[in-house]
Amino acid sequence: MDAPTAPLFAPRMRYLISNLVKRGWQFVVISEKMPDTDFHFEDCRHLLFPYYKDGSVRCNRLLWIADKLFNLKEHRFLRFIKKQIQPSEVDCILCSSFHTFPLPTAARLAAQWHLPLIADLRDIAEQWGDTPYMQHPIRTPFASVNKCLHHVYTRLSIRHRNKALETASSIITVSPWHQKVLQHLHPSVHLIYNGYDEHAFIPENIPSDTFHITYTGKIYDVQLRNPLLLFQALEAMSKQGVLPEHLRVDFYCEEGIHAKLSELAKRYHIEDRIHIDGFVSNRQILQLLHVSSICLILTNKASENGPHGIMTTKFFEALGVEKPVLCVPSDEACLADVIRQTNAGIAATTVEQIQAFIQDKYAEWQTNGFTRQAVCMDEKQRFSRKYQAKQFEQIIMQTIHE
Repeated sequence: MDAPTAPLFAPRMRYLISNLVKRGWQFVVISEKMPDTDFHFEDCRHLLFPYYKDGSVRCNRLLWIADKLFNLKEHRFLRFIKKQIQPSEVDCILCSSFHTFPLPTAARLAAQWHLPLIADLRDIAEQWGDTPYMQHPIRTPFASVNKCLHHVYTRLSIRHRNKALETASSIITVSPWHQKVLQHLHPSVHLIYNGYDEHAFIPENIPSDTFHITYTGKIYDVQLRNPLLLFQALEAMSKQGVLPEHLRVDFYCEEGIHAKLSELAKRYHIEDRIHIDGFVSNRQILQLLHVSSICLILTNKASENGPHGIMTTKFFEALGVEKPVLCVPSDEACLADVIRQTNAGIAATTVEQIQAFIQDKYAEWQTNGFTRQAVCMDEKQRFSRKYQAKQFEQIIMQTIHE
């Protein structure tokens, strides 16, 4: 699999492996080692592949270019795996990938060792559209050149991915939109959503002196995860004199977006209600959710040139602790559908909807000192990690015995 990096450190695979090890399965996890990231899977043998060097930005940039031009990282990763394990130790290869790496390695290894390959695609290049997330990391002063680099980089990545998928026995992915796209490439595409750990994300009614609207996780760019509708709603409430006194919006996100959030807060004259900090640990996230009155999920409307099918794990964790979810703005697609099916909160499209939702939950908080969302329990259970592990197990068993 690719690198287990912050802020969540590969929750999908971490919980899957933990659940299946308890059911008697054995795993050897091989992932990329990133500078300044020290993480290990505790339930199995975990090997870290060191492609990038610590400390040298220039050297790492050259390695990145060599990878994109010649697939150097894939070649080195394949050699690393062959030195560490033998074909006789393996019955099936499960490759969980963010975008492309290390699918080509997994496909080549499966072919050489005559093993079935299951590709778990958490993200694909098509889902980002023209948003900045997939922009080519090497930037120039010329917009037209950057656009060309972005197009070439994306096309190459998709081509490498599709070639690898040709050899897969099955594909697993994370949303109905992803499933629909990938079914054009492969006859066997299964849907297993992201989810929540039912042992950790347990509802607790913990009173708080502050009405916290909390966001935890990456934002990347406002074209991807856009808080503007929320800021507009808070500004309107302030002008109307109905902005709750004890309300605060807390962002725990990457440092690169802090200045942009501060700028937007000042533009809408709500900077005194906005608190911005860096990433927090998994344990701290759980504590923050328990004292939150509303869990904020930032998205953007799905469109031809915009993001598609992004089902953030943060939503499922909020569902697990049964905190009201405010999705801003609604993607008007897969995520909004699940929010509605689970009765987890609201996927808002207007300032008025946000205002009404905040006022309703604030009244609940004033009465109880906390909030609790009456989610649909039957629907909620479908997104537990234990349930999803059974889904994975069924597909793996079927693939091995074909």
